[in-house]
Amino acid sequence: MYQEERLYQIMNLLRKKKSLSKQEIMSTFNISRDTARRDIICLVEQKIALRTHGGITLPTVQLRQSFKERANLKNSNKDLLGKVASSYIKKNAICYLDTSTTVQYMCKYIKEKSTIYSNSIDIIEQLKDNAALDLHLLGGKLNPVNRYFYGSETLATLDNIRFDIAFLGAASITEDGFYTFENEDAAIKHLIAKNSTLTCVLADSGKFLLQPAYKFGKLSDVDIVLTTKMPPKAIVTALAKANCSLFWDFNDKVKGENIL
Repeated sequence: MYQEERLYQIMNLLRKKKSLSKQEIMSTFNISRDTARRDIICLVEQKIALRTHGGITLPTVQLRQSFKERANLKNSNKDLLGKVASSYIKKNAICYLDTSTTVQYMCKYIKEKSTIYSNSIDIIEQLKDNAALDLHLLGGKLNPVNRYFYGSETLATLDNIRFDIAFLGAASITEDGFYTFENEDAAIKHLIAKNSTLTCVLADSGKFLLQPAYKFGKLSDVDIVLTTKMPPKAIVTALAKANCSLFWDFNDKVKGENIL
């Protein structure tokens, strides 16, 4: 069993039991003390578990890095996701780019003449000097921490637009759907997926371990998932049953046309 699969199962067990000792992890998954220690460190570093004397426990509040912290991190895997995703944009397409630090990696790679809508200040800021693009920043109520607009005004505008393709981030992907941390963000993502001919979710491999509160869509509501590593088997099976295409191994070859 590779580590990502084991971490997924450890987190499922942790959610049921609320806490796990290192010995429980070793015996349940038949792994060595050193392997259990590495798994614990990995979960703690991702801020999805808290270390205790001899094990781990669930945090009382879901921990996560701030938007600014995530945006400032350089990640070559996310950069490749952005490069691949940008190749899906066809000439004169009407596109939506979501509030997401992963989706932001697309910005420097978009070359085709197209119309881009976003509720993210940072997305529009990064695209503003691209003369090939017709940019639209959606208005509404400002979320000053994550720098996006939301609310009834935003939803009313989006309800009147049909997108050729939408690129969404997700805080978590589970066997029953896509999740985010904020209810307002979930409402926007749900409407975008509904109003798009093709919906693509970009998510790093850590997103299969989290369990945020707000669901924005079923697996069948999304057409494509791009991620950085092969997800746990349960997720792979669920996506296949939902007819949602999954891609994770690009071998540095960016050929979006061949992926669709």
